[in-house]
Amino acid sequence: MEYEKSTEQDFLSVYFCGKEDCDPCHSFGPAIRPHYLLHVVLDGKGFYRKNGITHTLHKGDAFLIPPMESTYYEADRERPWSYAWVGFDGKNCKHILAETVFADSFVFRSTSKETTRRLCDSIELLLQSFQSPDKNQLRLTGNFLLLLSCMQNPSDKKREEVTHQYLQRAREYIDNNYSYDIKVSDIACHVGIDRTYLYKIFMEAEQISPKQYLMRHRIRIATQMLCSSSYTITEIAFSCGFKDSSSFCNHFKKQTGFSPRKFRQAFLS
Repeated sequence: MEYEKSTEQDFLSVYFCGKEDCDPCHSFGPAIRPHYLLHVVLDGKGFYRKNGITHTLHKGDAFLIPPMESTYYEADRERPWSYAWVGFDGKNCKHILAETVFADSFVFRSTSKETTRRLCDSIELLLQSFQSPDKNQLRLTGNFLLLLSCMQNPSDKKREEVTHQYLQRAREYIDNNYSYDIKVSDIACHVGIDRTYLYKIFMEAEQISPKQYLMRHRIRIATQMLCSSSYTITEIAFSCGFKDSSSFCNHFKKQTGFSPRKFRQAFLS
């Protein structure tokens, strides 16, 4: 592996490239890098963990490790991934990355076989230019930008469609798992985005945070169950994801102004 340190005046520098066929469960980290490091999955699968969120990735996907942030990644036991990587940095990096999916997330997911093909072809071209004897910096930088262009931010219309899909997946996950002790990080992990981006999506669409949406959903289900005399308060509490009936009663009264018992009495009277 070669390493070429940039100067302060460099706007964008590719430091090194490489690729590896990983052994089962091969891992790296938790560790901190002094520069950006982009991995492109060429085959197999594995996972990338950052800020407590685990992202499972397959062929055609990619993940970005930002400088000075702790991350961990590991190859799958059954189908360990092969990946290529590129280390880079420079004054212009944030501006360039803002034009890609990495503006909102640290993970890129391929949406088609064509996207996967273009991404894999681009990383191979970058590897070839890095390994070239003349090491032409313009060609190297150009091929790196070509790689990033494969992960460009979608158009406004496409972005709205993708955002809607994220929101729908989050809602469906809550619908199917509200009775368990799930957290916002679990929802973000299922959707495949950073929890800060999930928060942004919910605030724009629902005007409440994901945590508030989850609580309101639990209270809504509890309200429906209270309209029947078939369930005890404790049964409803556990069925709606609360740890005990006391916690359920406190949250229910805070949301509705009534205790669960008084709400049931008023409805059934």
